[in-house]
Amino acid sequence: MRISSLWTALGFGLALAASASQAQTAAELCRLPTPPEAARFTDPMKSPGIVSPIDGTCWLPAVTITSFDGTKLAANLFLPRRTHTTQKFPTVLMIGSWAEPGRLEYLGQQQKLAQDGYVAASYSARGFGLSGGQVRVAAPEDVRDVSSVIDWLLANAPVDVNNIASSGISYGAGLSLMALAQDPRIKTVAALSGWGSLIDEMYTRGTPNLTWGTILSLSGNLVGRPAPELNEITQATMNPNTSEAKIAELREWSKVRSPSSYVDAINARGAPVFFSKNFQDDLFTPNSTLDMFARLTVPKKIVFNPGVHAGAELLSAFLGTSSYPYDQAHRWFDRWLKNIPNGIDTEPKVTMQIKFSDRRESFANWPAPELSEQTYYLGPRGLPRFDPACFCGKGDKGSISSSPNSTKGSDLIQNFSDTTATSGPIPILSTFGEGLNIPVVNSLPSVALASGIRFEAPALRSAQKIRGVARLKLRVTPTQARSQISAYLYDVDAIGTGVLITHGASTLHWATPGQTIDVPLDFAATAYDVPAGHHIGVVFDTTDSLYGSPVNPGERFGVRFEFGPEQQSTLVLPTR
Repeated sequence: MRISSLWTALGFGLALAASASQAQTAAELCRLPTPPEAARFTDPMKSPGIVSPIDGTCWLPAVTITSFDGTKLAANLFLPRRTHTTQKFPTVLMIGSWAEPGRLEYLGQQQKLAQDGYVAASYSARGFGLSGGQVRVAAPEDVRDVSSVIDWLLANAPVDVNNIASSGISYGAGLSLMALAQDPRIKTVAALSGWGSLIDEMYTRGTPNLTWGTILSLSGNLVGRPAPELNEITQATMNPNTSEAKIAELREWSKVRSPSSYVDAINARGAPVFFSKNFQDDLFTPNSTLDMFARLTVPKKIVFNPGVHAGAELLSAFLGTSSYPYDQAHRWFDRWLKNIPNGIDTEPKVTMQIKFSDRRESFANWPAPELSEQTYYLGPRGLPRFDPACFCGKGDKGSISSSPNSTKGSDLIQNFSDTTATSGPIPILSTFGEGLNIPVVNSLPSVALASGIRFEAPALRSAQKIRGVARLKLRVTPTQARSQISAYLYDVDAIGTGVLITHGASTLHWATPGQTIDVPLDFAATAYDVPAGHHIGVVFDTTDSLYGSPVNPGERFGVRFEFGPEQQSTLVLPTR
């Protein structure tokens, strides 16, 4: 688009429009309002291309930027009040999310930044909305687009070349981090609801992300122009018959598309990085971002919030309302782009909002020195039986103990059907409810013995504060080459009602049937307090609506959990 109006950056009051002699013009971007326009002016977004007689900002809603290869990118620009013609401003470039119109997505935050003295630009990522090209998932050309937009801004807007930040939600977060590693003009990044390792999100421990993978594929095809290979890649991750060679190929494909692959380059630059992550994000779980964060040696900060993917940020981005992630991101920009000593760089590097509460806790760094790892040992449930020692029935559940298990045994579950244990009875809506303090609840005694197994610990004498990634190491014997373990960590009361704390899965594709192996399984990171009098519960079954199955419809498999003094299965909880 050709823009030929005059943009002024002189601050003025309501009377300025009536007297153009009070203005200093600088660039051909926006024009002064006429007296009638000034009289009825209410908001820059209702009067695009006109300098606001209220706060001096100006909004350009339909900018077209030509990228390095001729691809047209749909962008918008919010400009701050300018007091002299040579004035330059710190700049925040915001990149659109997957399937989102990036030039509209961040309007509220752009306006706030402009009012605070920033140039705030945003654009729709290649292949989405009005931007040209094809969607190839954070490919090298997507990263080069970021540099092309910066080139345009430096040539056409009052941008301070020494103080440029990139930011975005989800897809825009990942692109911002990769661009930071490659374009030295980007001083810092605020990455919200992004990812660290792409393969770890698409195929965690060999487990396809069925629900969110399907949503990404459908939305990408609906509002974007995916490259032909994308549907092939999605189908390959979901297809239980995909070969080991093809999965290895996908791992290589994902490396260049993973911000965690560029940690060394970011560290070499010393570029500051801000992250925001949500605990109920089942698309991009906090785990791979935490791993990336731990490897960064640059000035850094990460905030954890309740909510599903982008749930804590998206509405605030569009409306400009206050939210913890964006309020902290603005402080980050002020510190690194304006050199305001607001203390955010000297504060603890990690903050977490505790699940189902309004409390936040801070940690000096990650791994957090304030945390210790508590190891528990799983014991078998065994066959149903009556135990005279306690005058009670046994065999319905296994044990969780702080002492190593001394009982030898094994317990088999099979994929006959799902159990009552679930990451949420209604995919996405259930986890959305968790962000609104509505827990996912289950009665642990209702878990079917043939399809699932539960383990319970003794009642806690004091509250147990779980912070971070809980991990399992299981000794299992699969009956088939392909099998899956879905795991759920619960806060259980005296009558067996469990509140879901977190969940995870691990999937085997090429195991040797009948051979006992160690299977690691990571729960999604969380921050949760188990109250005194309650106890920890763990449930395993073979399926969850969130995950893709490792077998074809109707194909059966079993998983036998092995226990004994020489083959411990463990649960490790990071606690404060």
